Amino acid sequence: MISSCKKSNKEQSLEAKTMLNVSYGSSSLQNMDVYLPANRNSETKVIVFVHGGIFIGGDKGEYTPVVAELVKRNYAVVNINYRLVDGSNLQVHKPSSVTVLSQVDDVSAAVDYALNHADEWQISKSKIAIVGHSAGATLGLLYSYGAKNTGKVKVVANLAGALDQTFTDIPNYNLLPAFTGYEVSLTNEQYYKAISPLYVANANQRISTLNIFPQNNYVEGFPKQDRATFDIFTARLNQLGIPNKFVQISGADHSFSTAGSLQLVFIELLAYLNTNL
Repeated sequence: MISSCKKSNKEQSLEAKTMLNVSYGSSSLQNMDVYLPANRNSETKVIVFVHGGIFIGGDKGEYTPVVAELVKRNYAVVNINYRLVDGSNLQVHKPSSVTVLSQVDDVSAAVDYALNHADEWQISKSKIAIVGHSAGATLGLLYSYGAKNTGKVKVVANLAGALDQTFTDIPNYNLLPAFTGYEVSLTNEQYYKAISPLYVANANQRISTLNIFPQNNYVEGFPKQDRATFDIFTARLNQLGIPNKFVQISGADHSFSTAGSLQLVFIELLAYLNTNL
């Protein structure tokens, strides 16, 4: 009893801690910022945040304000960078050494790193969610529904992610071999389905999913970002028995930069995490 009380007092007195650019892999881009709230313990919920950038750019630092608000609500947050697809290869139709599936591997490695350090950081090993924006949302969904998520992540939040990257039905569209290593064609469609959450979602991975759609979701040069695609995805999740919620943010653009839209996203996100994680 005495030792138990001492442990409890120690947990309650923990100060907030921030660790920047923690390496979780051999690449310089495989790093994370770790934010641990004060008074955390083994029940403290964890969010892995994945930045956007059309798979070819972006940085975790762009989302520090959102992360800070989550930490204020007593969430531990792991804000990750990951290896990037070589954007110079998009127009010249060359494969990249890093593909979208390579990036999913990075998300997996980051989740495993957090789990392996959960005791040291004094956070939960079982209450873990992934939140991603744009390309980061796609990566979060692909990981959550994939075989490497062996009960590790319980909730995934998709903020304006690309859900269907099979573009063989769009005439003359062939800009993305760098994403998979294969030209866009009917012969290679399986490789584009493999990076499309619409097709990767399955009944064996019923991960609670929040989909937040900005009404004016336009990404230059990137098709299938419309409400219809999100509706098809929602129908697919319902068919598979995957718990989910769809929210449209009226007037919002892809980056949720219009007045008040990011605040609405945060309200919906926090409510879903509090209820489902």
